[in-house]
Amino acid sequence: MKLESTPLVGKPYRHFKRYREIISVFFRYGFDEVIYGLGLNRFLDPVLRRRKSAVDFEKSRPERFRLALQDLGSSFIKFGQILASRPDLLPQEYLDELHALEDDVPQLSFEQIKQVVEEDLQRPLEEIFLSFSEKPLAAASIAQIHEGVLRSGESVVVKVQRPKLKAQFEVDLEIVRNLASMAETHLDTWKVHRPTRLVDQIRRMLMRELDFNIELAYIDRFRHHFGTDPHIVIPQTWDEFSSTRVLVMEKINGIKSSSLDRLVDKGYDRKKIAHRAAHSVMEQIFEHGFFHADPHAGNIFVLPEEKVCFLDFGMMGSMNRDLRENFAELLHGIAKRDEHMAANALIELTNPDSRPDRRALEIDVSEFMTQHFYRPLRQMRIGRLLTELVQQTTRHGLSIPTELFILIKCVATMENVVRQLDPDFDLVKEAVPHIRKVRMDRLRPGRIIETMRETGGSLFTLFRYLPLEINNFFRSLEKGRARIAFEHHGLKPMIRTLDQVSNRISLAIVLASLIVGSSLIIHAGIPPLWNNIPAVGLLGYTFAGMIGIWLVYSIFRHGNL
Repeated sequence: MKLESTPLVGKPYRHFKRYREIISVFFRYGFDEVIYGLGLNRFLDPVLRRRKSAVDFEKSRPERFRLALQDLGSSFIKFGQILASRPDLLPQEYLDELHALEDDVPQLSFEQIKQVVEEDLQRPLEEIFLSFSEKPLAAASIAQIHEGVLRSGESVVVKVQRPKLKAQFEVDLEIVRNLASMAETHLDTWKVHRPTRLVDQIRRMLMRELDFNIELAYIDRFRHHFGTDPHIVIPQTWDEFSSTRVLVMEKINGIKSSSLDRLVDKGYDRKKIAHRAAHSVMEQIFEHGFFHADPHAGNIFVLPEEKVCFLDFGMMGSMNRDLRENFAELLHGIAKRDEHMAANALIELTNPDSRPDRRALEIDVSEFMTQHFYRPLRQMRIGRLLTELVQQTTRHGLSIPTELFILIKCVATMENVVRQLDPDFDLVKEAVPHIRKVRMDRLRPGRIIETMRETGGSLFTLFRYLPLEINNFFRSLEKGRARIAFEHHGLKPMIRTLDQVSNRISLAIVLASLIVGSSLIIHAGIPPLWNNIPAVGLLGYTFAGMIGIWLVYSIFRHGNL
């Protein structure tokens, strides 16, 4: 039976080798105080533990964090890229460094790519493609992109996932969740962020990104929304040649939106391109609630007649109606420079289990707006300001939903693209018609009736079950089954120390018992004998020696002699 299949073995030991590798990498990059603070030093190699961290301390701590993630491979690179959009968790210098995180991964051989394609599509490569380039167009942490020509003659690009990637992600996610649970338990500053919930959200996002059938569905939905827009192009896909790990799409022969010189040479109107790209993203956000989560310049191509083509639909964002409306209120408050409206919108955008002192938040938002917003809107970087504004909320213990951070990242990324195309582009002005439409939708008679019907249904359910709940409560009181729970803070380190002390005392008693019992057996000469010495007594001495060595090693390892 394998060790990792044993339910009694704790999570850290199920993947002990990878666990040790992760902790050793962070130790080498100078994060030893975190490792010791969480009690993870027991996973370090004893030789490595005696050394100082083998790190160049001329590098900043954020840079060392980025390098550690890169060393740990694909899954940690993706973690870092997601964390780069979470200003509530990390300071700005970390976010800037993580934005520079690159998919620095080796290329897969053509044989590996061919094997994945043939395994998933259940047929030889030659039966599908007239030609298939052995050299990839791009290699990222999740997939490689190759060019090909189908038997029907269409030029395509083929996105092929790295083999065994999902299994590696599962292992790393399990380890990271265990580390997040320890941080949530032992580090008070992280409790408000609920890192275990964050890891669960990251896991859902990554598992969706690893399933190319989901990306295929995203493209179909995007085509449903924009298929009739003459200014937006969506690449064609081939369902019959796509699978969980393979995605075949039309090859787009366009110009990257960042290739400004080529756009000028072609005679394209950069202002028109900026307007169409931004208008499309605003429509995605405010009208459809389904948007491209990473619209950077490499994912936006320009075609003749200034048509805009979006690529790479692996990471998409979605918003319900309430989130869209509250985000519209936030942008409207920014445009009107109304701190009361902006603060209210921020509060409504947070998770319902975290509500701050509204007046204190309004004061902070007002001060922030005074510092940043009293300048022409076209000179403001809305994406950066939204990020900094959300950072203000963390000081008040607010918990921000992941969807909002994905949305802000989308806006900031798109703003960088359109400002590169047109330095005078005003993103807020572009958003105003969409914001007005969302706000006016609240006042539609049909919407008011729908809201009243929903509210009335909720009130009816409440009044229907409230007497029963009150009755159950008093019955519990009457029968003595009502309980009041108290949560103690600051006792866990002491409890852990007491557990450690009691375990060592118990181990010492067992050790002494083994020595005494084995001595009595040897003295009495109880068979079976080995070289005229009782074998059971020798076995007892052996176990006692092993326990004694382990006890001494454990004491020295923790530095508590």
